[in-house]
Amino acid sequence: MDEQDYDILDSWVKNAQSWIDVIEGEKIESRNLVTNKAIEEAILHYRPASILDLGCGQGWLTHRLHTLGIAAHGVDAIRELILSAQGRTGATFEVYSYEDLISGKPLQGQPFEAVVINFALFGEKTTEELLSSLHAYLEGQGLLFIQTLHPLEAIKNRPYRSGWLEGSWDGLDGNFTQPHPWYFRTLDDWASLIRETKFNLESVIEPLHPATGRPASVIFVARG
Repeated sequence: MDEQDYDILDSWVKNAQSWIDVIEGEKIESRNLVTNKAIEEAILHYRPASILDLGCGQGWLTHRLHTLGIAAHGVDAIRELILSAQGRTGATFEVYSYEDLISGKPLQGQPFEAVVINFALFGEKTTEELLSSLHAYLEGQGLLFIQTLHPLEAIKNRPYRSGWLEGSWDGLDGNFTQPHPWYFRTLDDWASLIRETKFNLESVIEPLHPATGRPASVIFVARG
């Protein structure tokens, strides 16, 4: 892992409970109004029978997909998040890091018809290696769904080029500390990364915030 990857994991360990409180309290407006429904609708358009939720956090999406009839399995590197996720529905959860997946460590329920990564890709090389590794966990030409910050909204007054940026918890309620860095990618670099990791990009969805008319996120849908 890069040094930044260790900083990312350390930050999430320290902020796990604050994140659980924010998500369970539905305190992020863009998620409530736009992005939660957007990723759900993108997946339901294809209705895979099974799905792996990578970086699932406290498991809201995993549970939601399970209630909609999809066999959903969530993994996250942060034990406190997985403990919070377990037990509310029949969805299953395991503590697994991206490095576990990159190394090919067998996973309960594999292969899956789809993988979703919802606002959970922060690294540079780790992201590249992770996407390349996912073919081993997918059935045939399985589906990949990635939702992330929209590049045009994420940087605003910064130069529009890929690179590491300082993170921030600004705007979130709670006792958040130690924001982590994250690797910013332009739309073109996202598309290139998806192609380079042997996925075929099927669609790019840009959900709009109803109040601002600006993109709240971007969703990439690809096949292996």
